[in-house]
Amino acid sequence: MKNKKLIAFVVVLAIVSLSCNYLFPSKPNKTSNGPVVDFVTAAEPLNVTVQLDDKSTASSTITPAGGSLSLIAKNGTVFKLDIPAKALEADTLITMTMVKSLTGAPLDESAVAAVQLEPSGLFFSDIVTLTIVPAQEIPIKNQIIFGYEGDGQDYHLTIVDPKSKEIKIKLMEFSGAGVGSGGDAQWAANLQIQANNSATRLNQKMGEAIQTDRRSDLLGGESNKSGEMIVSYMDQFYDQVVLKEIAAAELDCIHAQQALDDLLILERLRQFLGGSPSDQIATTHADQALHLADIGAKCKKAYHISGAFGEVGAVEGNACDATKPFTIYGVITMVFTPADENSGSFTYSGGPENAAGSGSYTIGNGTLKIAGSGTLGTGSNSGSLTFTATPIDPATCKP
Repeated sequence: MKNKKLIAFVVVLAIVSLSCNYLFPSKPNKTSNGPVVDFVTAAEPLNVTVQLDDKSTASSTITPAGGSLSLIAKNGTVFKLDIPAKALEADTLITMTMVKSLTGAPLDESAVAAVQLEPSGLFFSDIVTLTIVPAQEIPIKNQIIFGYEGDGQDYHLTIVDPKSKEIKIKLMEFSGAGVGSGGDAQWAANLQIQANNSATRLNQKMGEAIQTDRRSDLLGGESNKSGEMIVSYMDQFYDQVVLKEIAAAELDCIHAQQALDDLLILERLRQFLGGSPSDQIATTHADQALHLADIGAKCKKAYHISGAFGEVGAVEGNACDATKPFTIYGVITMVFTPADENSGSFTYSGGPENAAGSGSYTIGNGTLKIAGSGTLGTGSNSGSLTFTATPIDPATCKP
């Protein structure tokens, strides 16, 4: 995984340096002015209640070569997810499920068009695009384009293509995303939201700026007012979050991957928005990426995994080295084959009903998340589950 992450990072820096201006009126630099944002102090995030329509779902295994997945809801709303080549490092089962209702957000709840994307928490090496064509048109001035984490946590505004009249949401990590309708009062309430997670908070601030510009541009007003502000947000995120994560990685290698991921997020955003960092910034970030990958490569990750495989029963076991195959046991047996220390494929079998199936998984941040399909008795099933993955000392770990 070290080499793949580094190749992606170096390619990003090269492309960024050649990209044309998209939103930024001038070259980003550390002297950019803009509102001061606190990316690290604990906030009170807005959590929403999400109900899914399990009868309106689509799944497909996407390979590192890229691909797409589409879903047409009963009301005619169309969702299409496009994943570019090299965004994934292993074959991954992607599932898209229609959101039946979303309550608790400052939106007109009757006009929400959203999907939940799984495996939740899946991180991409490149930006993926979710295009939404609502069955009933939502006027641009009323569009509020949002995301949320997990199954409804940390609701926030999200990043969109600022030049597209179509709703094109830009994502580097899964869970839920959609568009709702609201007037001035709902828009103002969305601007006041404080996301909890640092990267989600960056999405919220970038979403505010980009969606404001998009409205103005598509409705014939002045555009590109937010370029300097966006540069400032990214600079502040780098100073407050990434540099601290790099320092933490120096002390404990388990923090290296998060720091590397956040560096990649910043460079992908600069690429997408047309920013062109100075040679000094590009060199600094590339050197930091090499150093973090070095630290991470030497860090063996071990976990104790436990949870319930649906109604079948509990499963439990240890992964003493997340880069090597491991097995957890219960009424059924689950065998995991890593593509790297954070993801891979799995199979399951056994039990009184001769269960059998397969899929993909991600591991990290305290969880092991699976998405797959198979048989259980005479029936078939598909979906996703989350298990607890507690970090343990590799030196004392026993399979």
